[in-house]
Amino acid sequence: MMLICKVKNISDYIYRYKTLIENFGYLTLLQICNLLIPLVTYPYLINTLGKNLYGVIIYSQAIVSYLAIFVNWGFNISATKYISINREDSKKINEIVSVVYIVKTLLLIIVFGFLFLIFLFPEIREYKLLYIFSMWQCIYECLFPIWFFQGIEKMKYIAIFSFIGRVVFILLIFIWVTTPQDYLLVPLINGIGAIITSLIAIYILIYKFKIKFRWQSLATIFYHTKDSTKLLLTSITGIVKDRTNTIVIGSVLGMGEVAYYDFVEKIVNVLSTIFYTISNVVFPYYNKNANKIFARKLLIYTTVIGVLLYFIVGCSLKSFILLFFNNDMLMAIPVYWMLGTLFIYRHLSYFLGTVILISHNHVKDVIVNMFYSMFVYLFVIMFLGIIDCLNIYTLSISLVISVFFETLQRWYYCKKYGII
Repeated sequence: MMLICKVKNISDYIYRYKTLIENFGYLTLLQICNLLIPLVTYPYLINTLGKNLYGVIIYSQAIVSYLAIFVNWGFNISATKYISINREDSKKINEIVSVVYIVKTLLLIIVFGFLFLIFLFPEIREYKLLYIFSMWQCIYECLFPIWFFQGIEKMKYIAIFSFIGRVVFILLIFIWVTTPQDYLLVPLINGIGAIITSLIAIYILIYKFKIKFRWQSLATIFYHTKDSTKLLLTSITGIVKDRTNTIVIGSVLGMGEVAYYDFVEKIVNVLSTIFYTISNVVFPYYNKNANKIFARKLLIYTTVIGVLLYFIVGCSLKSFILLFFNNDMLMAIPVYWMLGTLFIYRHLSYFLGTVILISHNHVKDVIVNMFYSMFVYLFVIMFLGIIDCLNIYTLSISLVISVFFETLQRWYYCKKYGII
C-alpha cells in the first residue's frame, strides 16, 4: 500500500512539473549537441583547411559576433519576459512579436552597412566573401524567435531545430569540405542551415500559434526597445571579454595562433557548460530554500572536481592532439595551462552571481560587477600593449585575471550581505 502511495506521489509530481521536466530534457539534448559538435568537426577542419585558414574563419566569426549582439539588442531576454507574462493575451503577443521583428530587421540593415565599412581594412577586404557569408550569425539572430519559444515554454522547438541543423551541418562539412579551397563552404553551410531552420520556425509562429505581424506605433516600438537597451549593455560586457582576445591575437600575432587559442577555448567552453548546467539545475532549489550550508558545500565540491578536471584534461591533452591533429597543434598545450583555469572561475562567478546574488535580488550588484570585470580586462590588455608584451599567453592570462576579479568581487558582495 505504501509503495502504491509513493508511486502515485511520484506520478503526481511528474504530472505537476511536466512542462519543466520536458523543457529540462530538451535543453539537455541541446547541451549535448553543443558539447559534441565542436569536438567532432574541429579536428577534421583543422587537418583539411590548415590552422592558418581555419584561424581566418574563426577571426571573421569573432568580428561578426560583435555585430550580432547589436541585432539581438537584448530582446532575447526582454521579449522572453513579456511573452511569458502576456502568453494568454493574443493581441499583446502579436504586438511584442511584431516589435521585435521590426527593430531587429532595421538593426540587421544597419549592421550590413557597417560591414561594408569594415571592408576598408585591406586584411579584411582580402576575405570579403568569407565575412559576407559569416553574416549568417546576424541573419539568424534576426529571424530565429528563440525568445518566443522560451516565453511560451516550448523549448522542444529550439532543441529539435538546433539538433537537426547541427546534424546536417556535420554531414555536409564531411561531404563537401575536402580541400583548403572549400573554406567558404564552412560559413555557407552554417548560414543555409540557420536560415532554413529560422524560416521553418517563423512558419510555425504564423500557422500553429496564429501570430499576425502588424506595423506598430513608434511609441510602442520605443517602449519595448527601451527595456532591451538596458540588457544590451550587459550583453556587451560578455561579448567584449569572450571575443576580443581572438581579434587581438589574429590582428597582432597571426591566424595560426587564433587556431591554437580557439582549440583551447572550445575545451574550456565544454568544461564550463558542465558546471553551468549544475548551477542551472540547482538555481530553482536555492531560489526557494536559500540554504547557505548547501551552497557552501556545493561550491567546495564543484571546485575540487573542477581542479581535478583541469589537471586530468591538461595531462591527457598531448595524447588527444597526437591522435587527431598534426604535431603543430601541440603549441596549444601551454595555452591550455594558462587559460584552462578559466572554467573554474567562470563556474564560481556564475554560481555566486546567478544562483546566490540574483536569488537575493542583488541584480544591480551583478551588473556593476560585470562592467568592473570588463574594465579590468581592457586595462590589462592596454597595459600589455603599452609595454609591448602582447602574446597568446599574456592575453590568456588577462582573461583569467578579469574573471578571477569578477569572482572575488561577487564573493565580497555575498559576504557583505551575509548570504554565503
